[in-house]
Amino acid sequence: MSPDMIGGARGAMKLLSVNVSLPRDISHDGKTVRTGIFKQPVEGRVMLRELNIEGDGQADLVGHGGIHKAAYVYSLENYRYWEDELGRSDFDYGQFGENFTVEGMLDDDIHVGDTFRIGAALVEVTQPRVPCFKLGIRMGIQGFEHVLLSSNRIGFYLRVIEQGEVGAGDAIEAVDVDPERMSVAEVNNLLYFDLGNLDGARKALRIKALSPGWHGSFEDRLAKAEVSGKTAEGFRTLVVDRIEPESENISSFYLVPEDGKKLPPFMPGQFLPLRLDIPGEPKPLNRTYSLSDRPGRDYYRLTIKREPPPKDRPDAPPGRSSNYFHDGLKPGAKLRVRSPRGKFYLDPKASSPVALVSAGVGLTPMISMLNAIVEAGTGRPTWFVHGARNGAEHAMGAHVRRLVEENEFVQAHVRYSRPDAQEMEGRDYDSEGHVDAALLERLLPDQDVDYYLCGPTPFMKSVFGGLLAGGAAEDRIHYEFFGPASALREGAEAAGGDCVECSTEIEVMFKRSGVTANWNPSFGTLLDMAEGMGLSPAYSCRSGICQTCISAIEDGEVEYVEEPLDPPDDDAVLICCAKPTTDVVIDA
Repeated sequence: MSPDMIGGARGAMKLLSVNVSLPRDISHDGKTVRTGIFKQPVEGRVMLRELNIEGDGQADLVGHGGIHKAAYVYSLENYRYWEDELGRSDFDYGQFGENFTVEGMLDDDIHVGDTFRIGAALVEVTQPRVPCFKLGIRMGIQGFEHVLLSSNRIGFYLRVIEQGEVGAGDAIEAVDVDPERMSVAEVNNLLYFDLGNLDGARKALRIKALSPGWHGSFEDRLAKAEVSGKTAEGFRTLVVDRIEPESENISSFYLVPEDGKKLPPFMPGQFLPLRLDIPGEPKPLNRTYSLSDRPGRDYYRLTIKREPPPKDRPDAPPGRSSNYFHDGLKPGAKLRVRSPRGKFYLDPKASSPVALVSAGVGLTPMISMLNAIVEAGTGRPTWFVHGARNGAEHAMGAHVRRLVEENEFVQAHVRYSRPDAQEMEGRDYDSEGHVDAALLERLLPDQDVDYYLCGPTPFMKSVFGGLLAGGAAEDRIHYEFFGPASALREGAEAAGGDCVECSTEIEVMFKRSGVTANWNPSFGTLLDMAEGMGLSPAYSCRSGICQTCISAIEDGEVEYVEEPLDPPDDDAVLICCAKPTTDVVIDA
């Protein structure tokens, strides 16, 4: 099929309306809901940028917006369908929360991965829409998100390849068609309804443009179903190829596939789930560690800090998993892993300036991002800012310095909080103290920067709060934070202390399944965590509406990431929108 055949069955393609809105609070069922779904048409031409459209905003920065969901598209033909189906004639452009109301781009005709020229912008289709309960609010029909999903008239998201102005009336030009030729409707049906079609899932994974979230969902499905070269639980065996020390207390572990087959891809910044069979432990431990090298290698690299006992409890045992890596693993050891995942990642092909800011072992996802940016060859302006106690605990410093020397678009600044007497400022490190927002303001006075943060809690609070106070846009601050996101907005002292492991100390037990693991906030919800551990709980809406995922809570406490419309009793939990606040036992 040639590009001029895309959408050809429906006639010429055209941009009818550009719709935007900023988030606002509304009252719904006695609760306050913050949403950006009430889009309104705008006059004239507006700028389509990498993250979103000028004048537009999203309340949920995880589910909406960002590089792979910069703009949402819905077709006029779908409007006409719903007018007939619902017997309504009161729809205005933006009714379905779309940024672009278009003509001639139906879900059956457009492929994920197709590219188009709209006005001065070049865009690429990345995924179908995932409707949430706020669409039901917008439509005035409770549960309409499920009706939309089952209709397969869902619309699709765009990634911006080239920024540019767009406006109502622009012709939409097909530039290229994805070689897999999987329509938006086909991919949507495959994820939600055609669950046994593993060949379809494999085909979808060949779509290079498919967003990381959808890519991970299809990877999970195959991991659960395929047993060749993996255990029946969906884990794959990797072998420790070599171990390299990075500092006095940090080492890198290089893992290669036992079966020699290609490793699943990942996005720089994501983590690797592992199930560790540690001698002396009554049952396997589930842990996650950030991948510390760029995608596309023939190995995965984990860079892990040996965790001592807590400072206030010196008699307590040290970190079980980190010390197992340092003391119990030798080359040739085997580990069981699942596919990489996580919502904290960077698109290395983007062009906007970026600051990778870390402290302690929080540098591991930043090294992955930095290596990926250099490999992409885009010349993206990049700052690597890192804080460590001193040279003895500073990992990968020589590697970063080499990249700075070889790539003029990369700059770095290293701060030591307690440099040794023989270490010299200007030679071994760049400044003394903790990395904070004041340092970032001095190094990067231009606010047009995407910030990526990872480190211990005091560091995260100080830098996040300082950036916001200094005028940085919150949707430009991306972070890996091991605690409630609301805590980042609290006042904090200057950064200090040691970085935590990727998992928190909160333990989650899925009792009926016999699975126990430490909570990792990157999963987002208990449902995400259960799926990450190879379980398959029942669910439908994933937004706390349908009650399908309700489970008994036998011990512990949770809080809701998104408040359910009909909260269950205290002895039950909707795992699709909840996360633990203490050790918790779930009957699932």
